[in-house]
Amino acid sequence: MKTAVAVSGGIDSLYALIKLQEQGHDVFALHARFIETEYDVVPQLREACEILNIPFHCIDLKKAFNKEVISPFFDYYKNARTPNPCAFCNKSMKFGELLKKAKELGAEKLATGHYVKLSLFENSLTQDYGYCIRCADDEKKDQSYFLALTPIENLRSALFPLADKIKEDIKKEILEKKIAVPCPKESQEVCFVPHDDYRSFLTACGQKFGFDTQDSGDIFYLDEKTKETMKIARHKGLWAYTEGQRKGLGIAWSEPLYVIKRDMRTNILYVGNKEAVQTKFAAANNINFLVPPYLWSGQLYARTRFREKQSACKVYLQNIKEKLEISIQNPENTRAIIDNIHILQDEKTRLFIEFTEEKQIYASGQVLAVYDESGFLLAGGILI
Repeated sequence: MKTAVAVSGGIDSLYALIKLQEQGHDVFALHARFIETEYDVVPQLREACEILNIPFHCIDLKKAFNKEVISPFFDYYKNARTPNPCAFCNKSMKFGELLKKAKELGAEKLATGHYVKLSLFENSLTQDYGYCIRCADDEKKDQSYFLALTPIENLRSALFPLADKIKEDIKKEILEKKIAVPCPKESQEVCFVPHDDYRSFLTACGQKFGFDTQDSGDIFYLDEKTKETMKIARHKGLWAYTEGQRKGLGIAWSEPLYVIKRDMRTNILYVGNKEAVQTKFAAANNINFLVPPYLWSGQLYARTRFREKQSACKVYLQNIKEKLEISIQNPENTRAIIDNIHILQDEKTRLFIEFTEEKQIYASGQVLAVYDESGFLLAGGILI
């Protein structure tokens, strides 16, 4: 089977390339230029591929990346939301534009260095739904969360050679093979933001994207018990804060303060004590169903940020336009979901989450990911 391997220059994608070649795949390396970088990894990538006797292709996707990832990044902050550019990139670029290019070059599959599994989805309700995304064996590196917005049809054209691998074992194997890694350092969180300093990046590049970083306003303290508010300071622009934030507020107070809410309509930043940022609820729209909800069963779990464990929850399917709310966990509602299957594609549809225990509030604009007991990724959406 002819397989394209997306190579960034890092150790994970290099390992994926070597492992698939050893397994007998007809592989070629595919590198995408998403952004301008100080260090050009292409010459070393090309050299590594020549040593391995593997064809190498490099394509320029900077224009598409700017449109699909960087521009929305600014739009989200402009609207006082916190984006997840890695999830956007996986959806539109890696398993969008790059996958398309791989197939144009004759590949049947696109392999990547993601720590995630593609496993046959089976439970008490189905035996033949097909392959779906599942958490990787290495819990610390699992990247399923970042694939929550990517259509399952695209992901079924993927291969994930690192599914059952542990990072330290990969480093050891590459070292034993004595193959130089073009870019040995771990990639930063947001590839196009220098030194992960998004505030400086937004300030420096904002004008180009119509983004104003000088839109200051009032900070109000919200009393969790009385619900009364009072003005206590000024903020530097709602874009510079995120829900649940404690550090960097610059407000002298009798107890630690946290960001509760950013109100775009009034340009007010609301803060409060620790109790005020605890919640049992979350909601998301722009839902991407990787497994249709009539096939969900057992206890469900959700994540509202990457670096957190999945939390047990109840999930409700809501559509305000049709005044519909269905509890997905209840087996008796399976028929109701099937009868209203059209709402799964309706932009008015959202997922409402009720966690079994309180947790810190989430940031609007981040990704909601829903899982089952077996670690299958069931759905994803944008938190509202």
